[in-house]
Amino acid sequence: MDNEHLFVMLDECIQYASKVLTSETPLESFAMVLDHENNIGSVNSDEKDGFIRYEYLLQTLRDEAKADKISALALLSNVTIPDNFNAPVESGIRIHIEEKAFTKENKLNARLLYIPYQLFKSKDDETVQIKLHDPIPIALACEIFV
Repeated sequence: MDNEHLFVMLDECIQYASKVLTSETPLESFAMVLDHENNIGSVNSDEKDGFIRYEYLLQTLRDEAKADKISALALLSNVTIPDNFNAPVESGIRIHIEEKAFTKENKLNARLLYIPYQLFKSKDDETVQIKLHDPIPIALACEIFV
Protein backbone atom coordinates (compact mmCIF):
# COMPACT_ATOMS: atom_id res chain seq x y z
CA MET A 1 0.00 0.00 0.00
CA ASP A 2 1.13 3.50 -0.77
CA ASN A 3 1.54 5.27 2.59
CA GLU A 4 0.55 8.58 1.01
CA HIS A 5 -3.08 7.44 0.75
CA LEU A 6 -3.05 6.19 4.34
CA PHE A 7 -1.73 9.56 5.54
CA VAL A 8 -4.41 11.42 3.55
CA MET A 9 -7.09 9.25 5.18
CA LEU A 10 -5.61 9.86 8.65
CA ASP A 11 -5.43 13.59 8.00
CA GLU A 12 -9.12 13.65 6.98
CA CYS A 13 -9.97 11.62 10.08
CA ILE A 14 -8.15 14.06 12.39
CA GLN A 15 -9.58 17.12 10.63
CA TYR A 16 -13.12 15.78 10.99
CA ALA A 17 -12.58 14.96 14.68
CA SER A 18 -11.14 18.45 15.29
CA LYS A 19 -14.12 20.05 13.57
CA VAL A 20 -16.58 18.10 15.72
CA LEU A 21 -14.67 18.82 18.94
CA THR A 22 -14.56 22.58 18.25
CA SER A 23 -18.28 22.60 17.47
CA GLU A 24 -18.88 21.68 21.13
CA THR A 25 -20.82 18.54 20.17
CA PRO A 26 -19.75 15.13 21.48
CA LEU A 27 -17.26 13.28 19.31
CA GLU A 28 -18.70 9.81 18.74
CA SER A 29 -16.57 6.91 17.48
CA PHE A 30 -16.40 6.56 13.71
CA ALA A 31 -14.20 4.86 11.12
CA MET A 32 -12.68 5.74 7.79
CA VAL A 33 -11.57 3.13 5.29
CA LEU A 34 -9.51 2.89 2.13
CA ASP A 35 -10.70 0.57 -0.60
CA HIS A 36 -8.36 -1.13 -3.07
CA GLU A 37 -8.51 1.87 -5.42
CA ASN A 38 -7.49 4.17 -2.53
CA ASN A 39 -10.92 5.79 -2.26
CA ILE A 40 -11.76 6.99 1.24
CA GLY A 41 -15.07 5.97 2.78
CA SER A 42 -16.61 6.25 6.21
CA VAL A 43 -18.39 3.92 8.59
CA ASN A 44 -20.75 5.32 11.22
CA SER A 45 -23.44 4.14 13.58
CA ASP A 46 -26.49 5.83 15.07
CA GLU A 47 -25.98 3.89 18.31
CA LYS A 48 -25.80 6.27 21.28
CA ASP A 49 -24.14 3.87 23.74
CA GLY A 50 -20.39 4.36 23.19
CA PHE A 51 -19.38 0.76 23.92
CA ILE A 52 -22.06 -0.75 21.65
CA ARG A 53 -21.23 1.79 18.95
CA TYR A 54 -17.52 0.88 19.06
CA GLU A 55 -18.25 -2.86 18.97
CA TYR A 56 -20.60 -2.34 16.01
CA LEU A 57 -17.88 -0.46 14.14
CA LEU A 58 -15.31 -3.17 14.92
CA GLN A 59 -17.63 -5.89 13.61
CA THR A 60 -18.50 -3.89 10.48
CA LEU A 61 -14.79 -3.39 9.77
CA ARG A 62 -14.08 -7.10 10.33
CA ASP A 63 -16.84 -7.96 7.86
CA GLU A 64 -15.46 -5.49 5.29
CA ALA A 65 -11.93 -6.89 5.71
CA LYS A 66 -13.12 -10.49 5.49
CA ALA A 67 -14.99 -9.66 2.26
CA ASP A 68 -11.73 -8.05 1.01
CA LYS A 69 -13.46 -4.71 0.42
CA ILE A 70 -10.91 -2.55 2.24
CA SER A 71 -7.13 -2.28 2.38
CA ALA A 72 -6.80 0.05 5.40
CA LEU A 73 -8.87 1.50 8.22
CA ALA A 74 -8.81 4.13 10.91
CA LEU A 75 -11.20 3.68 13.86
CA LEU A 76 -11.36 6.86 15.93
CA SER A 77 -12.55 7.38 19.51
CA ASN A 78 -12.50 10.25 21.96
CA VAL A 79 -10.66 8.94 25.03
CA THR A 80 -8.83 9.73 28.23
CA ILE A 81 -5.21 8.87 27.54
CA PRO A 82 -3.80 6.35 30.05
CA ASP A 83 -1.38 7.89 32.58
CA ASN A 84 1.47 5.55 31.64
CA PHE A 85 1.85 7.31 28.24
CA ASN A 86 2.85 10.60 29.94
CA ALA A 87 0.74 12.73 27.62
CA PRO A 88 0.80 16.50 28.19
CA VAL A 89 -3.00 16.41 28.74
CA GLU A 90 -5.43 13.58 29.42
CA SER A 91 -7.94 14.33 26.64
CA GLY A 92 -7.14 12.49 23.45
CA ILE A 93 -8.19 11.14 20.13
CA ARG A 94 -7.30 7.45 19.78
CA ILE A 95 -7.03 6.09 16.27
CA HIS A 96 -6.81 2.34 15.73
CA ILE A 97 -5.04 1.96 12.38
CA GLU A 98 -4.67 -1.22 10.38
CA GLU A 99 -3.50 -1.78 6.85
CA LYS A 100 -2.55 -4.56 4.50
CA ALA A 101 1.08 -4.08 3.54
CA PHE A 102 1.51 -5.90 0.28
CA THR A 103 5.09 -7.08 0.63
CA LYS A 104 6.73 -10.41 -0.12
CA GLU A 105 5.42 -11.68 3.21
CA ASN A 106 1.96 -10.07 2.66
CA LYS A 107 2.43 -8.64 6.12
CA LEU A 108 -0.29 -6.86 8.07
CA ASN A 109 0.39 -3.72 10.08
CA ALA A 110 -1.51 -2.30 13.06
CA ARG A 111 -0.99 0.47 15.61
CA LEU A 112 -2.74 2.85 17.94
CA LEU A 113 -2.17 6.56 17.66
CA TYR A 114 -3.04 8.73 20.65
CA ILE A 115 -3.31 12.44 19.82
CA PRO A 116 -3.59 14.59 22.96
CA TYR A 117 -5.70 17.71 22.52
CA GLN A 118 -6.81 20.81 24.39
CA LEU A 119 -9.89 22.92 23.71
CA PHE A 120 -9.84 26.61 24.55
CA LYS A 121 -11.45 29.96 23.77
CA SER A 122 -9.42 33.09 23.15
CA LYS A 123 -10.04 36.30 25.09
CA ASP A 124 -11.12 38.15 21.94
CA ASP A 125 -13.40 35.49 20.57
CA GLU A 126 -15.85 32.90 21.87
CA THR A 127 -14.90 30.48 19.10
CA VAL A 128 -13.60 27.17 20.40
CA GLN A 129 -10.08 26.38 19.22
CA ILE A 130 -8.17 23.12 19.41
CA LYS A 131 -4.51 22.47 20.06
CA LEU A 132 -3.28 19.06 18.94
CA HIS A 133 -0.14 17.80 20.66
CA ASP A 134 2.42 15.41 19.22
CA PRO A 135 0.95 11.96 18.58
CA ILE A 136 1.91 8.97 20.69
CA PRO A 137 2.27 5.83 18.51
CA ILE A 138 1.72 2.39 20.07
CA ALA A 139 2.36 -0.98 18.40
CA LEU A 140 -0.73 -3.18 18.21
CA ALA A 141 -1.60 -6.69 17.09
CA CYS A 142 -4.08 -6.82 14.21
CA GLU A 143 -7.70 -7.13 15.31
CA ILE A 144 -9.50 -6.50 12.01
CA PHE A 145 -7.27 -7.96 9.30
CA VAL A 146 -6.69 -11.42 10.74
